[in-house]
Amino acid sequence: MLKRSASILIAVAALYAAPALAADPTVLLKDSFDAEHGGVGAAEYSGFANFSSANIDLLAPGYFFNLCQAAGGSTACLDMEGSGNGSLTTKTAYDLSAGAVTIQFDLAGDQRGRGNNTVTASLTSIFGDVLFSEVFSLSADASFTTIVRSFDLADAATARLSFLSGGPADALGLLLDNVVLSAGGTSTIPAVPEPSTWALLCGGLGVLAAISRRRHKPG
Repeated sequence: MLKRSASILIAVAALYAAPALAADPTVLLKDSFDAEHGGVGAAEYSGFANFSSANIDLLAPGYFFNLCQAAGGSTACLDMEGSGNGSLTTKTAYDLSAGAVTIQFDLAGDQRGRGNNTVTASLTSIFGDVLFSEVFSLSADASFTTIVRSFDLADAATARLSFLSGGPADALGLLLDNVVLSAGGTSTIPAVPEPSTWALLCGGLGVLAAISRRRHKPG
């Protein structure tokens, strides 16, 4: 009985002393564009499953797929400039709770020797509030690099993710692929016990220790 009581008290103390556990984020959007247009490339493609678009070229077998490959990719990707600067915005407005939000995507240079191209990634609420926005620029010969941005929302919001090309508008834009939007992933921390609870736990362990010493004390 003594051993069992001690084990219970130690387990309770260990629970409060345990480190924070990371909750897995919820993936709201994951799009590699590989299934678009039957896997065949197209100029100024507008049939995206998850996005509304303007001036976006789908680079895949049959249409400048070599640019994706030159950037180190092996599947379809997007040229962010068709006949001019392009835009890509999620059709769905995602409900986001207050807390962590993560935006991830692969970006590469245009692979055609043009400079000063940019892509702006933004998360904007349905009321027009900009929750996140950052401009990205890469050299023309830059290979695909994975960009990850995580931030905390102070309040819940319903928002769309978008990408906007900037620069010379010469139909030679940065390349985009593998877009992921996720939410959550904040730490789950056990409630901190009140001082009285700590006193009770320590006192209980002390009593058990005293009883143990008396039981093993020579007669």
